[in-house]
Amino acid sequence: MTKVITPEAVISYPHIFEPQTPPGASEPVYSCALVFKDDVDITDMKAAVMAVAKEKWGDKTRDMIKAGKIRMPFREDAVDKGYPEGSTFINVKSKQQPGVVSIYADDSGKPALINDPKEIYPGTIVKASLRAYAYSVNGNNGVSFALGNLQKIKDGPRMDGRLSASDEFTAEAKPTADISDLDDLL
Repeated sequence: MTKVITPEAVISYPHIFEPQTPPGASEPVYSCALVFKDDVDITDMKAAVMAVAKEKWGDKTRDMIKAGKIRMPFREDAVDKGYPEGSTFINVKSKQQPGVVSIYADDSGKPALINDPKEIYPGTIVKASLRAYAYSVNGNNGVSFALGNLQKIKDGPRMDGRLSASDEFTAEAKPTADISDLDDLL
């Protein structure tokens, strides 16, 4: 396995605080999709993928990839999934719950822990620690990424269409007290 810290990504389908059992799977996992906009450099991630692929399949790796015999983790059908045109995304998972921290420090000077699931929503900008690994299962060969930990970089526009309550409703001015009524009562 080869560890890599991703550049900034938009998180989608975050199952970070509660594991979910994917369709066809028998065990629940923590998972998310990480969406990288078209101008983000994912060279280090690609290098990690090639390193573990070459470790597993040796000199025939490039030919196997060209022939479609090795599945790659990078998906480019972003528009079909509702992601920005030109972006690349990956799906990552882990049986262990990832740690989630803020970009801001706590009293110890280390990144502050995030325990509130509302802080990590579809659209949050994050970085992730991932481990690239190669697999051969039931005749399927590929390279994927295991999810390590996440760091929230900043809030981003929600991808799930959900609005905050303050954006969904209108407000009226509070009624002001009529002082003349008080004069009559006092």
